[in-house]
Amino acid sequence: MNQEQTLATLEIREGLEGLSPQLIRILYRRAPLHRPVSDPKRLWAMFENASLVVTAWKMGRLVGIARVLTDGVVYSYLCDLAVEPDVQGLGIGKRLMRHVQERCKGTELVLRSTLGRFHRHEGLRAVEDVWIVAPR
Repeated sequence: MNQEQTLATLEIREGLEGLSPQLIRILYRRAPLHRPVSDPKRLWAMFENASLVVTAWKMGRLVGIARVLTDGVVYSYLCDLAVEPDVQGLGIGKRLMRHVQERCKGTELVLRSTLGRFHRHEGLRAVEDVWIVAPR
């Protein structure tokens, strides 16, 4: 299936409908997205406490996800952006990004990622003034 066919039949949803900790865990491990996924309760709490969850579905199958925390005024933090490996490169990540950007319009969008190749194409730029304190 080509990019146009994939995007034409792609369903974008907001919220937790159809999700489960198991589905999220599988997607994160396959993408791969390195997040704490071993504890289903903790994983589900990550999503319940998110400001925005956007999912991509292809013929009833979860193929992409974006999770956002935002104040709705100044900053939006795109915590997670994951796409199944067998459909990467078909525009699903771009579609999720655009949906997030529209919903978080007027805020500065921050994305934590180790994969630079995709993000450079989406107009994101690396910054050096970020500091992270690891949990104890």
